[in-house]
This record gives sequence, structure tokens and C-alpha cells, in this order.
Amino acid sequence: MPVKEVRKDGKIVGYKWGEKGKVYKKKEDAEKQGRAIKASQNKKKK
Repeated sequence: MPVKEVRKDGKIVGYKWGEKGKVYKKKEDAEKQGRAIKASQNKKKK
């Protein structure tokens, strides 16, 4: 899933990974969350 912009009244207020979840002020933080989710999913597959 890509990082999505969260908008309110037409202004970007933050970023989040996917459709649900926490809204981060920095795009880098949302990308970090995405990497953590993927790492967790890979552990479960093994």
C-alpha cells in the first residue's frame, strides 16, 4: 500500500499508510510504519 495524503479543508494535514491507521505529520514516518508492517507480515509467513 502506498503512503496517502490526509487532507482537511483542501490542505494536507498529514500522511498515513493505507486506508486506516494513524496519521503522521511527516511522510517519512508513514513510510517507516509501512516498512514495519511489511516486516511483520514477512515474519508470519515463515
